[in-house]
Amino acid sequence: MAARRVGVPMTDRILEFLDEKQPGLKSSVWKIFYPMRDEQPIEVSVKPGSLAGGTLELDFEGRKLIVKEEPVERRPAGRLGM
Repeated sequence: MAARRVGVPMTDRILEFLDEKQPGLKSSVWKIFYPMRDEQPIEVSVKPGSLAGGTLELDFEGRKLIVKEEPVERRPAGRLGM
């Protein structure tokens, strides 16, 4: 069993880990998806342009961490208030 820091949520550990690997990436994170099963990777979505169109696959505390750029969602133009 790996020793973990007590009292630090996994999200904070992931953000610190990403900042160590690529400084400034921590501030580009949009969302983190934690799968229900341990064998599936944790997916981290970052702002477009943060990875220059690439994807990072990292090992984090014995689990696979996939960091990818999330496309910008455009809301359809419509009338307000109807």
